Amino acid sequence: MFLEALVLGIIIGFLRRGKISRLAYVRFNFKFLIFISALLYLAIIVMNLGLFDYSSNLYSIFLLMTYIFTGLFLIANLSMKFMVIPLIGLGANLLAFLANSFKFPLSSEAAAKLYGTEIYELLISGKMLFFTPAETASLSFLGNIITIGNWIIVSVGDLIAAIGVAMVVQSIISDKFIQNRNRITFSKDILR
Repeated sequence: MFLEALVLGIIIGFLRRGKISRLAYVRFNFKFLIFISALLYLAIIVMNLGLFDYSSNLYSIFLLMTYIFTGLFLIANLSMKFMVIPLIGLGANLLAFLANSFKFPLSSEAAAKLYGTEIYELLISGKMLFFTPAETASLSFLGNIITIGNWIIVSVGDLIAAIGVAMVVQSIISDKFIQNRNRITFSKDILR
């Protein structure tokens, strides 16, 4: 979802007569936080490949740490235009995750439609490790996965964060005040 938001932000930036080279001139504060977050998320993906003991709390801890490091990165860069929007989306997802005991709300109707009756029955019985039925979940409107037909779209928090990423990227690309390397020149009078 965020790759699509990045591409959409670049396209909108181009339509607004921006230049992709402006992305290179942006200085993010505390860049290492987003790299740590990406490594933790990569570890979560590896865990989902079957290399994980599901009786461990490691998955929830890594996911929570991913949210925390990403949130700290966004807070450190709030001075950038539109950066508050991805922070709101992240906060909505984190709030839904914490309110439901480290589980994400999933509509039982969406589970049946997308994953079949076996997953639906596991969800209803409460035996799914990382999801809880949205019908009984707290703040389910924040974390419930939106579906259209047989397509998984995203949760409301993911949607807000993706819109925010697209707005941040297009803002950077179309900002004419970001210095361009071709325009940096020295004045003739500077060495007099």
